[in-house]
Amino acid sequence: SIKGEYMAIILWWFNICYPGAGTLASSCLGEPDWIMDQIIVGILQWITAGCFIGWIWSIWWGGLIYKKRA
Repeated sequence: SIKGEYMAIILWWFNICYPGAGTLASSCLGEPDWIMDQIIVGILQWITAGCFIGWIWSIWWGGLIYKKRA
């Protein structure tokens, strides 16, 4: 999980402005068990951002990152 409220908010904003970027960044900062999952999700968010599905998914995922912060 991400440590600190400010870091979680920054990652959420990354996901809003650049879909998938916050998710990819969280893979470097989060738990080792979830690194590959976060990378795959971040790449899929980036690929599907053009049809708004990835962008909405990225915003939602950023909210989950914020809720699950330690």
